Amino acid sequence: MIKYDGRRSFIAKTATMTAGLAVSVSALNAGCAAGNVGNSGNIKLKRYGRSISISLSLSDTVNLVDIRLFSGANRYIFEYDDVSPHAPKVENEQTKDVWMPGYDEMAAARRQSSREQRFPVVDVVLKEGMEAVIEFDLKQSGEYSFNDQGMKVIAEEIRIPKEQIEYWGNSLILDPKTNSIESFYLSSGVIVVDSMVNFEFDTLRDDWVGLISVHNADTKELIASTDVLWDAKLSEVSTGTGLSRQRMIRSLSWATRFVLDCQNTNPKSDTYGGEFLIYDMSAKTRLRSAWCWAWGPSAKMLLESSAIKGVDAGISSTALRQRAVDIGHNTLRRQIIDPTHPAYGAIRTSAGEASTVDSLFLVGWGWMPLYRATGDRRYIEAGEKVAETINRLMDEHEDVWIPQAYVFEREDWKEIMSFESSMGLPGLAGLYMETGDNYYLDTTIRLADLLIRAFEKENGLWGVFFKGKTKKSSSVNYWTKAFGYIIDGLIEAHKVAPDKGYLKKVIRITEQVLATQAPDGSFAVRFDRSVEFVGVGEKATALWSGLLIRLYKLTGNKTYFTAGMKSLEWCMDHQYFGEDVSARGGIVGRSWPSGITFRHWFDVIVTYTVSFFGNSLLEALSLDEWKE
Repeated sequence: MIKYDGRRSFIAKTATMTAGLAVSVSALNAGCAAGNVGNSGNIKLKRYGRSISISLSLSDTVNLVDIRLFSGANRYIFEYDDVSPHAPKVENEQTKDVWMPGYDEMAAARRQSSREQRFPVVDVVLKEGMEAVIEFDLKQSGEYSFNDQGMKVIAEEIRIPKEQIEYWGNSLILDPKTNSIESFYLSSGVIVVDSMVNFEFDTLRDDWVGLISVHNADTKELIASTDVLWDAKLSEVSTGTGLSRQRMIRSLSWATRFVLDCQNTNPKSDTYGGEFLIYDMSAKTRLRSAWCWAWGPSAKMLLESSAIKGVDAGISSTALRQRAVDIGHNTLRRQIIDPTHPAYGAIRTSAGEASTVDSLFLVGWGWMPLYRATGDRRYIEAGEKVAETINRLMDEHEDVWIPQAYVFEREDWKEIMSFESSMGLPGLAGLYMETGDNYYLDTTIRLADLLIRAFEKENGLWGVFFKGKTKKSSSVNYWTKAFGYIIDGLIEAHKVAPDKGYLKKVIRITEQVLATQAPDGSFAVRFDRSVEFVGVGEKATALWSGLLIRLYKLTGNKTYFTAGMKSLEWCMDHQYFGEDVSARGGIVGRSWPSGITFRHWFDVIVTYTVSFFGNSLLEALSLDEWKE
């Protein structure tokens, strides 16, 4: 059962935080201390699902009130480099030679710098006229930046217009960081009619908790306030145990529900209609909505789930299919179509980059399934532009390497290529399979062979980075998920070019990874290290379960079937059904890359983990072994 602290204990708890107070005594004026806090006898509150309404009778002298919404998610506003309580205690051990060389030093430099980045949460549907208010405890003059709107002079109170606010996690940079957040809330002016205040708002989560306060808009005086609690008894959920078609469909149903709830529903956002990449269970928020390459597996999963009998996503199969189509349409909008742009044809795959191979990954995982289902030629035409970009870059770099991505801030291409560039092969192979045009077949082979020359070591594994200046690849880093991307790409390349020897390379890598699979079916984050040291790779396990099933389809080797189903069973066993409603149906990760590039060792659910899991379930359900 989830409950919200009473206001007084809430203030006491937040006052002990290092920074980022959500609601402070000053936020509600000294009247709070006089006993007006939580005066729900004056405010009548009703709650129905995600809709909350209040009404309040006032004297004739008040004509306009300021209603303030304080979310419980802002009890503590986390900082970019916060250290998880679950992080290993051995200094520097986890990043020195296992994760990202130099990361600890970079993090230490950020912590010692004058600035910090925090992420206040907005988990309420923004109404017309609403704005975010940030009150600061100013120690000295300084600057701030909210959602990359540029550095501005800080003041004790900053008001952010609705158009600049994102749903869920918002970025706030402070310089210097001695200026701390005293309170963060949403403000809405409401006219008093016939001595009555009536106000209704919708939340972005079922279990929203917080505080609502009503103030005289002229004097700022607190009139009344009330806690918003949520103590509903959640039903216990179990998909069952073992392996069965029925259990897989139940798990798929919950996975689709989780992915559906990741949608960015803010019409003012640049990524409206897309998906948030992360659900952070500690911060109670979703983060990063710009990683559109990761929307592809979600679109495929939702599309194909809509055709599976028995899947219950909480919406009709028609609506489920339409959501997949909507995701596809939103990705098309993110393609760079200015022919004079250096990255023409690529897709804005994250906030700051247009990645060549990530664009092709989206083509393969999202656009081609959507084209097959809808016949919409725009997916083929857009895919052709991406393929042209890849060929242009291979020409420019003489088939030795291609830049990983175009960086908008630098207005230039990166000087490295990652071994994850194999992610691009499914897009090229998919274009060939759908069109029969040899241009795409030739491009698939050209890119596959380029990557093999650049990365393959004597043992068949791939180095992690190829540097454009030195024309050499670095050593192997054994990231299990990343090697899954290599296998994904080479499998699809083999399908269209079976005489090129790609399958042999797939098997050689797979055997080395498979030798490290745990008895319960999971994989470590790195397959050269123990789970106890690096953590379970929930992303890797979800991805590899489907890859092994696909390999079984290609080869008929039962070893792959058994291993893939074991990984799938691990995923089903670890699907979350606890007290955090927003996390239900997901698979929680806790490791250095649990939040991919930050939130290390915090409990985090990554959307593509769940969509890989869903697609792996769909692969299994297509097998004769599990058909009805």
